[in-house]
Amino acid sequence: MRKITILTLILILSLVVFSKDSWAAKMSGQANVHSAKFQYEKGLGAMKGGYYYTAVQHFQKAILVKPHFALAWAQMGVALYKLGFPSLGIVSLQKGLKYNPNIKWAKIKLKEYLASPKR
Repeated sequence: MRKITILTLILILSLVVFSKDSWAAKMSGQANVHSAKFQYEKGLGAMKGGYYYTAVQHFQKAILVKPHFALAWAQMGVALYKLGFPSLGIVSLQKGLKYNPNIKWAKIKLKEYLASPKR
């Protein structure tokens, strides 16, 4: 009898916790890990920490979801440049500026990278 009561209680709790209108269901919908914005923000966080390879991966995921995401292209260009791929960095920055020519910091970085003997 005691086992049946415990199993019933567990079943009821699981139905409450995992129901469509539960708190857990509402919270999981807040961070869409497949969105371009989420991946872009993860890339920015990786850049801040100096994890440029990881940042490039996140920016690529953002671009796969939203191909004309100018900021993701530009940030990926900076990360690629810092990883030692100056030509790819320049091309990515140019692509970002093609989609949005009003990104001032990207124009400055592009000028700086084009003038660098590193490329």
